[in-house]
Amino acid sequence: MIITTRKIEVYEINEIFEIDKKEFEPMNYPLFVLKQYYDLFSELFLVAENENKDILGYIIGGTNNSEGWILSLATKSEYRGHGIGTKLCKSLLNLINIDCILLTVHPDNSGAIHIYEKLGFKTSARKENYYGDHSPRNIMKLDNTHK
Repeated sequence: MIITTRKIEVYEINEIFEIDKKEFEPMNYPLFVLKQYYDLFSELFLVAENENKDILGYIIGGTNNSEGWILSLATKSEYRGHGIGTKLCKSLLNLINIDCILLTVHPDNSGAIHIYEKLGFKTSARKENYYGDHSPRNIMKLDNTHK
C-alpha cells in the first residue's frame, strides 16, 4: 500500500468528522470545531491517503507564538499498524517551524504513545483531570530544534 500525505481540502471535513467520531466518541470533536481548526490552521491539517485516494487518517496541528501543538491524530482502525500515524506526524513536524511541540494523549493509548516516543516526544506531565471531566492525559513535549 502506497500512502501519501497532503493538506486537507475543505470539502473533506465531513469525512474527517466521521473518522474522528468512530475513533474517539464520545470525546470526538464536533463538526464545527473541525471546521474552525481548518479555518485557523489549514496548512497544518493533513490527511493520509492510499493510491485510490481513500482517506485513511488525519492529523491537526496548531501554533501560537511560542509552541506548536498536535491537536488530533487518528487512523481508521482497519488501517492501524501500517505506519500511517507516524507518516502523518513526520509530515506535520516538517511543517511546524517552532522549537517546542506539545500534545496530550490518554495514558492508556499505548499505540499513540509509542508513535510519539519513537519521534522523540517525552512525557513532561500527567494531568488527572485535564478536561475537567476526570479524564487523565499525559502531556508530551518534543524539542524540535534539531529537525
